[in-house]
Amino acid sequence: MVRNASSASLPNTVAKKTIAIIGGLDADLIMIANRIPDRGESLLANEYMEALGGKGANSAIATYRACHVRPPEDDETESESSWESDQDTAAPPPVGSPPPATGHADAVQTKYDDDIQVKMIGAVGDDRYGDRFIEKLGSSGIDTSSIRVARNTQTSICFVMVDNYSRENRCLFTLGATATWKKEHFANPEDLGHGMRPDLVVAQMEIDKEVVETMIETAGKADIDFCLNAAPATPVSKRTYRYITHLVVNESEAAIMSGRELDEVHEESWPVIAQEFLGWGAKNIVITLGAKGSFYATATESGYCRAYDVPVVDTTGAG
Repeated sequence: MVRNASSASLPNTVAKKTIAIIGGLDADLIMIANRIPDRGESLLANEYMEALGGKGANSAIATYRACHVRPPEDDETESESSWESDQDTAAPPPVGSPPPATGHADAVQTKYDDDIQVKMIGAVGDDRYGDRFIEKLGSSGIDTSSIRVARNTQTSICFVMVDNYSRENRCLFTLGATATWKKEHFANPEDLGHGMRPDLVVAQMEIDKEVVETMIETAGKADIDFCLNAAPATPVSKRTYRYITHLVVNESEAAIMSGRELDEVHEESWPVIAQEFLGWGAKNIVITLGAKGSFYATATESGYCRAYDVPVVDTTGAG
């Protein structure tokens, strides 16, 4: 649920609702091989590529696309899937600039905008990856004015190993610039939108746990809806659950957040785990189950949704 925006309205327009995405911006270094190497083993990869990612960036792109109508196919606009490609582009705009005035983002915002803006609250280093994030997210319609550039710091890096046959992956990442966020940066409601009060905050756990807990409590006390995708999972204080509007976890994250072993998360325990989260105060629970679908629960209802049968290309970024 997104409430009416409290920020000042744009001239001669209806006030935009703002969804603030607070999370990591990671440069993905991807190796694709026929299998994941064992301990102590060296293995020749089939392919190497670089892409932009991180749970924050992925959430921002997914949120924007979910809130905006896709342009007709005959529009001469940039492909929506190209935001994270490794192709060189024109020089990026300076930090604080709005999305470009031409191209895909402008086409969507002027012709298909439904008065919801998606604002990325993140940090990058003063390196080539940081420049690319600002340019690529901006050209995809995301408000990049709140992306901080940490001087003399590296953008977060994620090394991804992908199994060529199952398309399953394993990730190892460093926080880099993401680690520059501190609790005091989110002490006030306006901090959640970098100077303005957002209508909804979407966050993950790539930022320090205490910083995330501060975000949740600041939003909750200000009656701002908060969606937590608890990945990578780290148990948060139970006092914060009453401020979580939407909690999204996969099976392994549900195990960690509820203090269980992974094999204790199964069809019979999904309702039990969801009820625990609800009992701690969270309002809406979604347990994602990969190819099996998802389980959801609220105070009044619960249910199981089967997944669509689709060919799996690559699960990287699908969480």
